[in-house]
Amino acid sequence: MTETSTAEFSLTETAPAPDPVSEPASTLEPGLTHTRLAVRKCGAAYRRAFHVFIETADREEPSWDRSRAADQAGLAYREAMPLLSSFEGVRDFIACTAHGILMGAIPPEQSGRLLYAAQVALAALQREPKPRKPA
Repeated sequence: MTETSTAEFSLTETAPAPDPVSEPASTLEPGLTHTRLAVRKCGAAYRRAFHVFIETADREEPSWDRSRAADQAGLAYREAMPLLSSFEGVRDFIACTAHGILMGAIPPEQSGRLLYAAQVALAALQREPKPRKPA
């Protein structure tokens, strides 16, 4: 079987999904919050990567292919997660992490590290100096 890089998976996306942090609320579907959009984006990345791997994998060992496809899809899921650069990004990151754990895209041994990273980012954001108001 030929090795497939994760770069190939990202090339399969036809159009980038909107960034939940920078996308204005007025452009979102009714009832679709930034957090739900972030979780959708991660899930879509997972599904795309999984299907691309399955379609291109050697069919000689289907059970191995499905396991490897799930690993590659999990990587795509984690790469699609929001940045930890704002309160909304941290909130969405936590939601994506929780959803990824539940659906098996994030292995248990990585879940604690991801949630800890979100906790550290949130603490750093709370300690960020506020801009001074002009006198």
